[in-house]
Amino acid sequence: MKILIISGTPKTDGVTYSFVKTSEETIAELGMEVETVRLAGLNLTKCKMCKDGWGICFKDHYCSFGDEDGFNKLQEKVKEADAYIYITPVYWGELSEDLKIFVDKLRRCQASKQWDSREEEVSFLIGKPSILVAVAGGGGGGIISAFEDLERAIVQWGGNNWPHEKSGIFDHIAVNRWNQEYKRETLKAAIKEMVKYHDSEPAEYIPPLISRE
Repeated sequence: MKILIISGTPKTDGVTYSFVKTSEETIAELGMEVETVRLAGLNLTKCKMCKDGWGICFKDHYCSFGDEDGFNKLQEKVKEADAYIYITPVYWGELSEDLKIFVDKLRRCQASKQWDSREEEVSFLIGKPSILVAVAGGGGGGIISAFEDLERAIVQWGGNNWPHEKSGIFDHIAVNRWNQEYKRETLKAAIKEMVKYHDSEPAEYIPPLISRE
């Protein structure tokens, strides 16, 4: 099992980064393969809304500028992974800027597959579980709206179409200034449970809700 950690924090220290490290250490202890993508180090360009607002992302499901900014290579890393941990600081009740750019580009490439008439073109996020971690300062204001933004994208690109007891959005870990120590233990437990479910009998496939017709 390979778990991809997608980090939206621009920092290499602090509370949010410590949850990235906790994830890495926990996955390694379980003997699973782990890779961390630090979005702040990639300089992804925001969507340029090619042509009439959609470019080859709609038809061919990759970005016209993705070879230049590294998105297309990153999308291949997403494809190769079996599960995901998204970790973001909360800014003004939203995801970090780097994570928002990544989410928008991936959504355009993968969510658009639901209208593709080619049977082989199915979002490669379907059936793969995700743990969402949002870290806010103070009492945690804005965490819910940040979760809503990320959850909406995951649903749209097909990552929440399978039974939730096996995959989909596996857990939400809401972190603030005062609860970070026990939420760190919660994250460790969530990762262990997600791995255990992955190793158990696969869930029955449920087709996407939107018809190709």
